[in-house]
Amino acid sequence: MSATETKDMTDTILQNQVASHPDSDLDSNLDSSIPSGGRALANLLLMEHDFRRARYTREIANILATRLDGFTHCDGVIVWVKKNKGSDIVMSRLEGGQLKTIKDKNLEKWAKKLSTWMDKTNAPAGELDTETIPAKIFDLWPDIFPLEGLHVPLNCPGKGRAGGVLLMRSQPWGEAIKIMLQQLGEAAGYSLKALELGIYTITTSNLPFLLGLLGVATLLSGTALTVMDIIPTPDILQPVIHLLRDLTGLGS
Repeated sequence: MSATETKDMTDTILQNQVASHPDSDLDSNLDSSIPSGGRALANLLLMEHDFRRARYTREIANILATRLDGFTHCDGVIVWVKKNKGSDIVMSRLEGGQLKTIKDKNLEKWAKKLSTWMDKTNAPAGELDTETIPAKIFDLWPDIFPLEGLHVPLNCPGKGRAGGVLLMRSQPWGEAIKIMLQQLGEAAGYSLKALELGIYTITTSNLPFLLGLLGVATLLSGTALTVMDIIPTPDILQPVIHLLRDLTGLGS
């Protein structure tokens, strides 16, 4: 079976067979609203898969804003991606058990000020220290969002950051979740850079970067598989795991 056929089979299995099954969760705080471990990891890999198929930067922002609840519980999400001299903002909040985008000009202005401050101060990855946020921004924090947040930079090779994600919820964040989200942020950052270079036009100047993009995808898959070795995984996902091991060279 060729690599392309194997990849297509992986995509088909992931999209058609991933379903809810009893399983351990990656989060340290188990909750009925949090996806099970195997399902969460499969959703994470599908997001990375769709990053590489996006044609526009806003597509990647929308994926992050509306599908992160398939990986871990969050009550609200703010995503910003750099665009020319400014940034594109996409926000979402949890409604009816699902993240739904918010279209509010006042909220968008506030989110843009927050994201601009975070970029200018090079805010570190991890849990947001709200005490460092300027009062003119913090005092306008919307009631619909919890004050606690996890910052995931969209690291972009050669140009620092391509944007960032702020996930908000009241519960603490598990270490495994933090690690996987940071790697997801790197995958998104590489994809954003690839779009800037023109991913569909392979030249001698951008070929090394595109090979790096493939490497990030492999790293994310490898990390997911490592976590899968630690937690129980539903039998229905075993074919996916074996195929991913073959693709990433991690097979036994």
